[in-house]
Amino acid sequence: MWYLVITIVTFIVGAIVSAISEIKKKDLSFWVYVCGFIGGITSMLLWNNDAPTSMDVYQGKTTLEITYRDGVPVDSIVVFKNKEK
Repeated sequence: MWYLVITIVTFIVGAIVSAISEIKKKDLSFWVYVCGFIGGITSMLLWNNDAPTSMDVYQGKTTLEITYRDGVPVDSIVVFKNKEK
């Protein structure tokens, strides 16, 4: 949850700094890039956080979901047993 808050805040700060640099005619593009970089990193951390880890499998928090076609297993995926990790 905190990754999402940090991502949104840094993108908003970057937009505000960009608007201020346009109004005051100063080159603040470095800070816009810094805010974009921080926002990008935190958003990557946010989207990588949903995958089950090896520890989740070991602790029994996951189950194996198998897809069958004509009685033959064609795909499998590890999913959480409940919504909370």
